[in-house]
Amino acid sequence: MTAAERREVVVAGGGFAGSVLARALHAQGRDVLLLERGRHPRFALGESSTPLANLALERLAVRYGFDDLWTLAAHGRWRRRLPEVGGGLKRGFCFYSHRPGQAFVPDAAGSGRLVVAASPDDEVADNQWLRADVDRFLFERARSEGVDCREEAAVDVVSVAGRSGAGPLRIRAGDRVVEADLLVDATGGSPLAERLGARPVRPRLQTTLVYSHFDGVAAFDRGDDWPDSPFPERWSAAHHLLEEGWMYQLAFDDASVSAGVLLPEDRPAAAAAIEELGGGGADASGAEAVFGGLLARYPSLGKQFAGHLPLRDLEARSGVAYRRDRAAGTGWLLLPHSYAFADPMFSTGIAWSLLAVERIADLCRRGLPAPAAVERYGRLLASEADHIDRLLVAAYRLMDGFESFTAAAMAYFAAASFDELRQRLLDPPEGGWCWGGFLGSDDEVRRRLFEELDARSGDPVMARELPGWIGPAIESRNLIGLDDPSRRNVYPVDLADMTRRQDRIAARLGVEAEELRRRWPRLRSPERLPLKEARAVR
Repeated sequence: MTAAERREVVVAGGGFAGSVLARALHAQGRDVLLLERGRHPRFALGESSTPLANLALERLAVRYGFDDLWTLAAHGRWRRRLPEVGGGLKRGFCFYSHRPGQAFVPDAAGSGRLVVAASPDDEVADNQWLRADVDRFLFERARSEGVDCREEAAVDVVSVAGRSGAGPLRIRAGDRVVEADLLVDATGGSPLAERLGARPVRPRLQTTLVYSHFDGVAAFDRGDDWPDSPFPERWSAAHHLLEEGWMYQLAFDDASVSAGVLLPEDRPAAAAAIEELGGGGADASGAEAVFGGLLARYPSLGKQFAGHLPLRDLEARSGVAYRRDRAAGTGWLLLPHSYAFADPMFSTGIAWSLLAVERIADLCRRGLPAPAAVERYGRLLASEADHIDRLLVAAYRLMDGFESFTAAAMAYFAAASFDELRQRLLDPPEGGWCWGGFLGSDDEVRRRLFEELDARSGDPVMARELPGWIGPAIESRNLIGLDDPSRRNVYPVDLADMTRRQDRIAARLGVEAEELRRRWPRLRSPERLPLKEARAVR
């Protein structure tokens, strides 16, 4: 029998998170093997970045000297320096409430439309990630820096450390057996986690997704009379709220669009579509029929997609949400997208994954993590998964009443923007920003905010009262002027207005106003990676 290959760390999954983690571990001197079950380029979902994701990219870039990550953290830099890597401009989030048989028409009062900018201009904006390009680029960058990268190497578990004194974890990777001191599952919802001992737990959200990439999709905001748009709304994570569920649209710079419809199993209006898909396992013709039927029900979407051409067969996927009972064990760790996923509603996936990449790299700085550190990692991911789940379950319950749904969105944007400004303007705490709970899961104010939102959304009377409740509820974490009726549901990034409110922001961040003014230029990161701040990690 051939002897097993011995490695210190194996990262299973060659998507963006697995590749960045493998590079970071290699830079720290770890003996790391990166395994990808497919071959790049390959299609993947999870395409919409956010300011919190870009902050994590910038921190990783500075810590390890990865100038390509610095480039990917802002749209202007990306397009100038990596034009061969496909992506798209993302200026913020848009939400539109549709009714069957009725054209969508925005009004000056903001009824049925919510626009929240994430950046003041295209230069520093977020990006949509064409994952086939981004994943391939980062995988090849890891290989070029000396990481042992193997494709077409599906991973299976032979034995897990800690079970009956089995010793090091043993896996089968392609035609080889590998022993590893630590296995990181970055595969994203594959059976690998269960074979490691992370059992599935039924999530509260049960949805089916119908999706593809398309050419020939017109811009939704085609008219010149849309009130107060701070940016062309095509360049956003667009959310179209429907009776059946909701549709996302993400535009890429090459004029293609990623679009998909999430259909909750508990919505009567979605039942017929899910039944037509046979529970989510339909062939392309079934997915096309469901997608086409939805376009026919909503005139504005039908008009927008009138000339659409799928760039790949439409697919249907049931069981979009998933959860495991734990995220870590003896000799193994799960990245967030292997541990839990609820929904793409607020584009949390990329940011949460990169935060975990930072944590695992930090745990392995001086060798492999101790059991207590592994347990800490697992507990933190569990609290974050619960926190995200509360927000998204509430958002789904409230989709039929746009004013109440907007309250849920305000909770998300207050939680996210509070951390964005803290991480830009304040010095990191001991241990770094990466060990803070995602979206404030370890912040009592924001944790209670999401808990109460979840509870109120489940009570019909309290749900109707959410528009009046949300302002006071987010007041101490609202740094960007959310829930302001004068904005009419349109929130630009207004740096001049923020500058006028510096004293108030300083008080909420717990810093002297004069010190905050000195740090204010940190809101805009420089073009090039600041090499004087980058440090060797070996």
